[in-house]
Amino acid sequence: MMRKETLLLVTGLVMAAVCIAGCTFNAGTPPATPAQTAIQTIPPTVATPVPTTIPPATAAPITVTTKVTTSEIVVLRESGTLTTKTYKTYDFKTLMGYKFLYPKDKFRITIKSEQPVLGYALSTLQSGQLTALIPRYQSYIKGGIDWGLIEPVMIIEKATDTTKEFTLTDTMPLTYVVDGRWMGYENEYSNTGPFKYEITIVKTGGPTKQSFDFAGYESNESISSRKLGEEEQENN
Repeated sequence: MMRKETLLLVTGLVMAAVCIAGCTFNAGTPPATPAQTAIQTIPPTVATPVPTTIPPATAAPITVTTKVTTSEIVVLRESGTLTTKTYKTYDFKTLMGYKFLYPKDKFRITIKSEQPVLGYALSTLQSGQLTALIPRYQSYIKGGIDWGLIEPVMIIEKATDTTKEFTLTDTMPLTYVVDGRWMGYENEYSNTGPFKYEITIVKTGGPTKQSFDFAGYESNESISSRKLGEEEQENN
């Protein structure tokens, strides 16, 4: 009995020693290093630069200043008083220094009046006949005005604040007329008293010098008849 117990004790000690030895061996053995996982290196994505289109530089607008040379000359500016029975003449020769006017001479006429007046240009020779020739409106006449023997070069009708330009087509001494007499034939103006007016004449262009000699042309002959006489003399 004693022997059996001893055997069991020895067996137990041996088993305990084996267990202890096994634990010691395991504790001293370093754990196995796990295999490293391969890491795939992805290169960074490099953005391809998009070329920037730069619009061409716009040149600053160039302002060209053109110097305008004007030859306009105010040749007459006058104010006065008229009635329905009076008119006023303005001789280009005596008042404005134009002995003769030539083709392509240009003028601008401005008339301001408290009552409607007629403004017209005609040859200086005809202006001497105005005391007997009175322009008036007639319903049966095409154009409205009965001029009698007057042949105006340029007309402004019933002017109260009117501007008009005209260009000469012939050579002549010229007179401008501001006429209030047409109203004397209209009942609506029968009680019209004296009224004020103003006229401005501006030379806007035309020949600057004579192209031929006008000596002796102040006679009452027409320009065409004088030219015809000169041609006959040259032929002889």
